[in-house]
Amino acid sequence: MRRAWRFIALGIAVYLLILVTTFPAVRVTGMLEERVPGLSVHAVSGSVFSGQAGRVIWQDLDLGPVHWQFRPVALLWGSVEYRAELTHPANHGQLTAGTSLTGRAYAEDVELVVLPDRILNHYSPVEIATSGELLLAFKEIDLADIFSKTTNGRIAWRDAVILAPVNMVLGQLELGVQGNAAELVGEVIEGGELGASGEVSLSSDHSYWIELLLQPGYDVDRATLDLLEDAARMQPDGYLIEQSGQL
Repeated sequence: MRRAWRFIALGIAVYLLILVTTFPAVRVTGMLEERVPGLSVHAVSGSVFSGQAGRVIWQDLDLGPVHWQFRPVALLWGSVEYRAELTHPANHGQLTAGTSLTGRAYAEDVELVVLPDRILNHYSPVEIATSGELLLAFKEIDLADIFSKTTNGRIAWRDAVILAPVNMVLGQLELGVQGNAAELVGEVIEGGELGASGEVSLSSDHSYWIELLLQPGYDVDRATLDLLEDAARMQPDGYLIEQSGQL
C-alpha cells in the first residue's frame, strides 16, 4: 500500500511539474500588469517557466524584447523569481525579477546598458543629443514603488558627451542612487571633466532638484567655461548650479 502511495505522490509531482512548465505565460500577463504600476507586456509567447515578450514597456520606457527563465531556487526563501534578459540594441542586459509571498514586486541584480538619449530625453523638457554609454547597475528596485528605501544602485555614464543643444565633453560620470520613500536621490560619485559634486533628486510627484558644484580642470575649453558662466553662479571654489522644476 505504501508503495502505491509513493507512485501516486510521484505522479502528482510529475503532473504539477508539467503543468508549471507548460502553463501559457499569456495567462498571467494581466496579473503582472496589475501588480507592477506602469508595466505593459505585448506579444507574449512560451510558458511561465520559460518564455518571451516581443515588447515590454515600463514607466513609459520601451524596453523592447524580453526573455525570461524561472528560478526555482528562490522558492526556498519564499519568492517566485525569474531571470530576465533584455535584447533591444539600445538597452540590453539582465536582471532578476520576482515577487515575495507578501506580494512585493522587485528587481534585483539589475545590469543594463542603455543609450543615454533614451533616458535623458524621456525626462528632459528639451531634446538632447548625446554619445557614450549609460550603465544602470542596481542591487534592488522596488517595482511597485521605485522611491522606496529598498531601491538602491548606481548610474554611470561612460565617455559622456553632450552634442546638442550645446557641445560639452563630460567624461566619466557616476551617481549613487538611493530611495528614501519620497524621492530618489543621486549623489555624485565621479564628477568627470567638470569636477562635479553634489546631489540631484526626483520626487514621486515628478518634481526635481539639482544642486551641483562644478570645478572644471585647466584643460576645459573656453566655450565650456562661457556656458558655465551663463548657467551657473560663480563661487570662490567653482560654479554652483541650483535648479528645481517639474517634469
